Amino acid sequence: MSTDSLNSEPTISSSMPAAGIQWRNSLPLQWMVVLWRCYRKIGLLCAGVIVISIIAAWGYERLHHITENDARVRADMITVSSRVDGWAAERPVTDGQKIHRDEVLAVIDQREARLKLAELRAKAESTRLKRERTAIQLRMAETTARNAVISAQARHKSASLRLEQARREFQRADSLVERIVSRELWEQRQTELRQADAAERTASAALADAQAKLGDIDVLRKEYDGLGKDVAQIDAQILEREIDVTDRRVRSPIDGIVDQKFVQPGEYVIPGQRLFTIHDPKRVWIDADVKETKLSKLKSGQTVSISVDAYPQRHFSGHIERIGNAATAEFALLPSPNPSGNFTKITQRVPVRIAVEQPDDNPLRPGMMVEVDIDIARH
Repeated sequence: MSTDSLNSEPTISSSMPAAGIQWRNSLPLQWMVVLWRCYRKIGLLCAGVIVISIIAAWGYERLHHITENDARVRADMITVSSRVDGWAAERPVTDGQKIHRDEVLAVIDQREARLKLAELRAKAESTRLKRERTAIQLRMAETTARNAVISAQARHKSASLRLEQARREFQRADSLVERIVSRELWEQRQTELRQADAAERTASAALADAQAKLGDIDVLRKEYDGLGKDVAQIDAQILEREIDVTDRRVRSPIDGIVDQKFVQPGEYVIPGQRLFTIHDPKRVWIDADVKETKLSKLKSGQTVSISVDAYPQRHFSGHIERIGNAATAEFALLPSPNPSGNFTKITQRVPVRIAVEQPDDNPLRPGMMVEVDIDIARH
């Protein structure tokens, strides 16, 4: 490299300050710098506003809303049981199937029950016929006995009159015997008296016999009444058997869905055994356990926003239906007494029931986890 080249100054270093001076003197570039600085300030200001808005919204949410994320969908889970024992003959429904009120869910063998019912009906018919026959005998006996008594009373009265007349004739003949009345006439009057007395005795016996036959009417009447009680008893047994036959067709008490089945055809079931679990999908609600410290802010009728974990894109709404009157700890299976004296205060929770309207496709199912947001600012 030559000595001239080493001693010469670079042209760039001498021209760079001039370029900077030209750049600073350029008007468009200056405006760009000013605008950039303004935009930066506006951006910082907007960011501050956004941050403040977020903090304010969060604060408003905390002050005017109560949120619980461990709420659950609930429904009346009905356990359908058997009232009779026997072999399960049919089970026409299965899990998840829609059912209607009075629809047959299961059929228990009815053959023996129907045979016993037919036997009781035959017995009832036989007892009714016997009672009708007794009623006919009672009417005939009443008519015959009353006529016999009336006839015997008439004969007895007639015999009594003849006896009284014969007695007077004999007394008159006896007082005039051997003076006016001959001995033969006296004997005749005595014979007539004896005959009248015998006739009166016979009539009295006949009347007593006719009156005694009235007692047979009482026997027949008691027999008739007893048969009536037997018929009533058999009718009660028939009704019991009819209920037994009806109970062997297990029916649904509601319109709903079969959640789970617990019986298979051919199994032997006993009274009280659980056969199905069902529920009405249109009658669901949400149970949320709210801290007792927030209880004073809750009122019935407050609106609730509901989000379901299974349907993040759908929104549900409801309102507080009622607030529980006891903390959930009061219903624990294992109580937590404190005999030692050591105490750790734990915030208790109170159950809150939230009414929710079930959509037509019944998406809310018992046991689902949901989050509830209770608006306490408005009633």
